[in-house]
Amino acid sequence: MAVAMRANAIRLVLALTATAAFGTGWIGQRRVNAPNDSVADGVPCVAVDSSGNPWVLWEATRRSADTSLFYARWQGDAWEPGRGVGPNAPGVPTRLQPSLAFDQSNVAWAVWDNGYADTVSNIGSSRYAGDCWGPEAIVNVFDSTDFDFVPRVACGGGQVWCVWYGGPTDMTPYSVFASRWYDSAGFWYPEMQVSPPDSTYHWWCELAVDANGTPHVVWCNSSRRLICYSYYDGAAWVAPIAVNDTAAVGATSWADPHVAIDNAGILYVCYTGVAQGATGRDIFYSRNDGTGWTPSVRVTSDTAHNYNEWYSDIAADRPDNVWVAWDRQGEGSDGFRVYAAHYDGSEWSSEERLDNDTAYHDGLPAVCLDRNGCPWVVWRGTTYDASDDIFYNRYLPPGSLEGESVARAQAVRLAVTSPARGRARFSFSTTQTCQVSLAVYDMSGRRIGHMVDGVLPAGQHSATWKARLTDGGRVPAGVYFGCLEAAGFREKCKFTLLSD
Repeated sequence: MAVAMRANAIRLVLALTATAAFGTGWIGQRRVNAPNDSVADGVPCVAVDSSGNPWVLWEATRRSADTSLFYARWQGDAWEPGRGVGPNAPGVPTRLQPSLAFDQSNVAWAVWDNGYADTVSNIGSSRYAGDCWGPEAIVNVFDSTDFDFVPRVACGGGQVWCVWYGGPTDMTPYSVFASRWYDSAGFWYPEMQVSPPDSTYHWWCELAVDANGTPHVVWCNSSRRLICYSYYDGAAWVAPIAVNDTAAVGATSWADPHVAIDNAGILYVCYTGVAQGATGRDIFYSRNDGTGWTPSVRVTSDTAHNYNEWYSDIAADRPDNVWVAWDRQGEGSDGFRVYAAHYDGSEWSSEERLDNDTAYHDGLPAVCLDRNGCPWVVWRGTTYDASDDIFYNRYLPPGSLEGESVARAQAVRLAVTSPARGRARFSFSTTQTCQVSLAVYDMSGRRIGHMVDGVLPAGQHSATWKARLTDGGRVPAGVYFGCLEAAGFREKCKFTLLSD
């Protein structure tokens, strides 16, 4: 009997260990920030650096004091302690609605809106290069009679762009504006108006920048229940194109559309809308592969409209790997819940709840994909009898280890000079003698060159890609990926190839 009990106990321990160690999807709600009853944390954003590690940026409001920005970086198995993004600019009591992105040199860019008083605000920015955040730079043309809100930053093709919406404080309808960073001069170009100068409300904007440096912007025209889309053709912003057909789905006034672009340059949009004849709000999705926007498809599964969906975010790296996260109001006695769903190229999965029952007001989710295409979602949550905090949930493929990213970082490393002119120089290392493959892929995932394919000893190594195809042809300038496979792991790094 004792032997049987001991055997059963061993089986139970092994079962619990396997359940805890191996991912079977979402790992559950966990905290990003350290709990602090004197600080209310909220409105997070998330982005992934070139090492595949997410960074989270959020607002931190001290009781009866100002609002600052804090950030934390994922360290392989835990978040580092949150730290401030520099001091507030003189006379700025609040820094709100942050956005975060990484450029091709792995420099982090943050933007936010500065609230000076009840009568004026403008857009601030900073970049993290080396080991600290740089001084604040003002993005927009400062006007003491204007409000400017909810900026968004994105990088691609060697360009950094920012969009926001705003207008005079007399409540004249708002417009969408954009600016581009002028790197050699160290300042933002004069702002450009993206939306047409009419009497309707253009707001809640978002952007993505493709591999050529072209910005793609979406926003809500609440007066016409439209999600609008435009891009900069190098000389001007094209006339707005409708994403949704309002006869089928109308955008809500605060539709808050979000846009993502995958590795092949396909655009994806999610937004809050109301279908014709429906009694509640849902999250909708559309895509554009260059031939126009597809009809809007509902992401959410609440066909009975027992609840209302509010704010959503979207991330994609290929057509069969699209993720949307959103918050839902009115489920049970709780205020808001956080959900996510996945698109596999043909249909949307059943939605999955990401938060747990310990919080009663969770919302404003943001989502990004790591280098393995797996989503990380962060959100603001208010736990019972506590202050606001920042939470996250991440998705692990079945059979993967939570500590797999730690093991990978310790086992193999890969780096590349970027931008590269004429040739790309890679450095990589392994902790054991093993079979090593180092190749280059284009944005569509096609292998176009390789440098290493054989057994190498443990240690540091280097290789040079001469930007030639396997048939000897010259590779055009653009964005490419280096891919290292060694010791059972795969590491990728993105780089930009310039013309000679």
